[in-house]
Amino acid sequence: MDFLELCRERYSERRFSDKAVGAETLEKILEAGRLAPTAHNNQPHRIFVVKSPAALEKIRAATPMTFNAPVVLAVGYDADEAWKVSGDRCFPEHNSGEVDCAIVMTMMMMEAASLGVRTCWVRAYDTQAIMEALGIEPSVRLVGILDVGYESESSHPSRLHSMRKSLQDIVIEK
Repeated sequence: MDFLELCRERYSERRFSDKAVGAETLEKILEAGRLAPTAHNNQPHRIFVVKSPAALEKIRAATPMTFNAPVVLAVGYDADEAWKVSGDRCFPEHNSGEVDCAIVMTMMMMEAASLGVRTCWVRAYDTQAIMEALGIEPSVRLVGILDVGYESESSHPSRLHSMRKSLQDIVIEK
């Protein structure tokens, strides 16, 4: 499958099966995150792999948005390590951590899709509860969670999945 086809076919899974994600598959997904570009190559991201029943129960208490995925990746960045720039180049100051994490999550999401694994990017959760549940240090800013697993038999894309604006609506040439 070429990349654009992969982009078209990938969708946010909201009905995971109970099939486990193998260690080799998960490692490839995590490797895609490790290889993701970050500002100034500072690599401030942290990926917390949640797969034990006890840890998943804690995450599920903080959000209904895990959809029973067998693996949840919580992604954040160390605020002390993120590249920052201020002054004339940005207003008023730019911290790259959140954008870096978005790139990391996208790379992992697309690698998962290439392996036949479904994901759902989630931002609706109790941040403090997840930070406490995973013992995440205060210098880390949580950006999102990525549910990871295989689709259930009743799985299908959301009705919004195929609704895309045209290139003419989003591209502005100067």
